[in-house]
Amino acid sequence: MEEAMEAEKKKIVITREMVRQATGKICEENGLDEAFFNSFWEALLEEDEIYKEYVHYLVYQDFACRVRVEGVTVADVLIWQIDHFKAQLDVDTTLTKKRSGSMVLLAFDTFLKLKRRPEEYLPRLREDTGTDYPGKFHGL
Repeated sequence: MEEAMEAEKKKIVITREMVRQATGKICEENGLDEAFFNSFWEALLEEDEIYKEYVHYLVYQDFACRVRVEGVTVADVLIWQIDHFKAQLDVDTTLTKKRSGSMVLLAFDTFLKLKRRPEEYLPRLREDTGTDYPGKFHGL
């Protein structure tokens, strides 16, 4: 299957194999193993709209934010993960920094899981900010 994307009035054709190879390269460069890649790829192929969103990101390095799960976009997931990433930096200053390029891929992975199991992921996204202490943003 091929995806066509418009960019500056030029048609860009991105094949599924090109997306697969780009995803494999991102995994490899960021220390994500083959099991992660296979699981992510399989889940991505089952969600056509999220797949298109992912291709859009790969092509434009920007989020389209067309897909929502109960109001949450993949960009929202990324922001939530960045809060946790900052908290990890306090503990792990080497491994986390080396793998920071995988943040977008991990956001899409979490978004796929959110789509499948919103009852499990929505409370985390809405309640767990990843900040220093509970209630930090609630004036406590």
